[in-house]
Amino acid sequence: MKTRPQSSLRDRGFTLLESLFALALFAGAAVALFGAFVNALLLRERGESRLSFESDLRAVRLQLLLEPDLERIEDGGTYETVEMGTAEWTALVEPTNVIDLFQVQFSVEFPDAKDEQPRTHLETFYLLRPTWSESDERSALLEDKKQALLDSRDF
Repeated sequence: MKTRPQSSLRDRGFTLLESLFALALFAGAAVALFGAFVNALLLRERGESRLSFESDLRAVRLQLLLEPDLERIEDGGTYETVEMGTAEWTALVEPTNVIDLFQVQFSVEFPDAKDEQPRTHLETFYLLRPTWSESDERSALLEDKKQALLDSRDF
């Protein structure tokens, strides 16, 4: 009968110290991966929140852009959004030196916004709206531009 050679205790498996070291490495890697996963989830949620804010802001801005009456725009208004709740907007419209071009300071407030979402938004943009121009202001601007053009030429 054949007998197996006696192997030392060291050849039979891992020592307790080696097992603990491997377990510690595994635990460290698991903690790092879990932290990265949580950060990715939080970043995704923050991105979705920002997208919903931008979508609702775009809808409120569209209410301003679709309004043809200048006096109603300056009065402002409220709009029920999909994600952020009620939006209260105001606009300050000022004419520029260019005919039919207006500078609009647009302000939106979301009183029902959640803690992580912005409550207010302020932006300035320009709109070309011939219907908002007063005929006497338009005539005065045209006359000023005509005179400036004649002054720049040497006849």
